[in-house]
Amino acid sequence: MRTGVDLLAIHRFAPIARRGRYCSLLFTEGELAQTVGLRPERRVERLAGRFCAKEATCKVLGRGFGQGIHWRDIEVLGDPWGRPVVTLHRGARTIADALELDEVVVTLTHQADLVVAFAVAETRK
Repeated sequence: MRTGVDLLAIHRFAPIARRGRYCSLLFTEGELAQTVGLRPERRVERLAGRFCAKEATCKVLGRGFGQGIHWRDIEVLGDPWGRPVVTLHRGARTIADALELDEVVVTLTHQADLVVAFAVAETRK
């Protein structure tokens, strides 16, 4: 079993979330589409959570961004009930397959100005 955790202060992430160019580098079209119609502060909170989940997933994979993984290689979408669902693409998928990892499961929690993501994956070995 492999785990990863990340903690982020939302106010520190807010300037990034408000820049369209940065968001298009960090997030997939699907992730951004799920923020359409949200109030600005809720959009920042949602993107901060997704960013945090991507970081926690990298820790599960044992790599950092730029070490065979790009930001959009990890996609975190909400299912119909709001549960974050991780899908691995390109480099992240290749690394997970090499590690013989099953599905990466992530949970998020928000409290005041903080977001915490915890990710876990079991190995097929």
